[in-house]
Amino acid sequence: MMESAQILAAANAVIFSQDSRYLSDVETAILQGAIADKTYEQIAAESGYSINYLKRDVGPKLWRLLSDVLGEKVSKSNFRQALNRSQSPAAQSPADSGSNLPSASPAQVMRQSNDWGEAPDVSFFLGRAAELETLTQWILRDGCRLVTLLGIGGIGKTALGVKLAQQLESGFEKLIWRSLRNAPPLEALLMQLVPLLSDQQDTRPELEALLQHLRSRKCLLILDNLEAVLQPDPLGPFRPGYEDYEQLLQLVGDTAHQSCLLITSREKPVVIATREGTELPVRSLVIPGLQAEADALLTAKGLSGSVDIRRQLIEAYGGNPLALKIAATSIQDLFDGNISVFLSQETTLFNGVRQLLDQQFERLSTLEHTLMYWLAVNRAWTTVAELYDDIVPPVPQSRILEGLEALCRRNLLEKQRGHYTQQPVVMEYVCDRLIEQMVSELTTSELDLFIRHALLKTTVAEYVRESQVRIFLEPLAQEFRRTFTAIAAIEQQVLHLLTALRRLESHKSGYGGEIC
Repeated sequence: MMESAQILAAANAVIFSQDSRYLSDVETAILQGAIADKTYEQIAAESGYSINYLKRDVGPKLWRLLSDVLGEKVSKSNFRQALNRSQSPAAQSPADSGSNLPSASPAQVMRQSNDWGEAPDVSFFLGRAAELETLTQWILRDGCRLVTLLGIGGIGKTALGVKLAQQLESGFEKLIWRSLRNAPPLEALLMQLVPLLSDQQDTRPELEALLQHLRSRKCLLILDNLEAVLQPDPLGPFRPGYEDYEQLLQLVGDTAHQSCLLITSREKPVVIATREGTELPVRSLVIPGLQAEADALLTAKGLSGSVDIRRQLIEAYGGNPLALKIAATSIQDLFDGNISVFLSQETTLFNGVRQLLDQQFERLSTLEHTLMYWLAVNRAWTTVAELYDDIVPPVPQSRILEGLEALCRRNLLEKQRGHYTQQPVVMEYVCDRLIEQMVSELTTSELDLFIRHALLKTTVAEYVRESQVRIFLEPLAQEFRRTFTAIAAIEQQVLHLLTALRRLESHKSGYGGEIC
């Protein structure tokens, strides 16, 4: 009976012979689960796909396809035996034995094709000419072995990776795209990569086998969404159970070979940060927001507005293509495509944009949360010294620098000559989170952020203080009045809060103590 890697290789071969394609990520997840005798429920829990999608859609289609190719009824319970029979000598046709007319073997056919996995369609692609030129130079002229595309969620890393791979495809013998969105174990990934790179001649799910094929032929591997296997806090290491991905990056970056591994990630792992350099074979490119090119996106969405108004919208979202698409759809639906009317609402957050930022904010450490809150309160370019003065209880400057470095590696900050700030949409999101948390604390009298943050600072410019009143204090007062509608109830809650502040020993070193 075949081993699991051989089963996957055999399934890839028979599906390619029928559909000229390889197993998709979701089909691979089903087969790997079935090999381990797991239920659809268990496969769904481990892969991130829904049970209905696996059990009622992809699974039945996969068994039907295998049945058509193998000429017998194939199911989740008997596919191993069916694939095993298909690989036996008796199942080979006369042409396979070499006695009749010559024909291309599956291996020969596979050499002529690439595997794009679940790479998205990028037929509508905007700008990025400078980035494409730089990356092409790094990979083709400079022979970089490991290249990372970095940027905040929605900035277009995946689309740029697809476009780049399309342009470089003819320069490589093999091209394979794989998404890490569902965090596959490295062994499961190698079960796909090694057979594909070797035209099904090698099924060893080992790093040494992968490296051997990267040396023997010129290959372009693309791994999308590396952050899915990274540990959120502290930033840099890999999640428990995924540490072997670090070894993968070490080997690919440190060992001589003729191939290239292209990675996209929202965060930069330590293993890359310590190896990259402008003249080294390991390099990273932070993807900026779109500028003038984003105007074409607004036009495609049917939005109206002057050049200046359109520029304001693009700047509000930092040129983030996904955020702009989400906003443009809402502007079209709610404001008949009129950008000016939308901007007059003074809010840039929609459900889609909020969810995008939720995903990244939830990965931050406590110190990173604190830094993000203070940068939102300060509402202007801020130095390390200013943050040191702001934070209570005090935090060493060395730790503040570490926190800022982590936030920069998560691509959540703008930096300029030792000063830091946030993109407008990120700042609005952080302000909303801070207000929501403080409303909860003032309602329950369980004070934390309230005593550690000053929402109105006397050391800033007048226009900044006016913004702080409008953005923080007025919404807080409104929410407080909504919760405690009667004047007597408001007075009673204020007394509770003052009592709570007096009981907190720590409030003497916090901002809440100023109102006692």
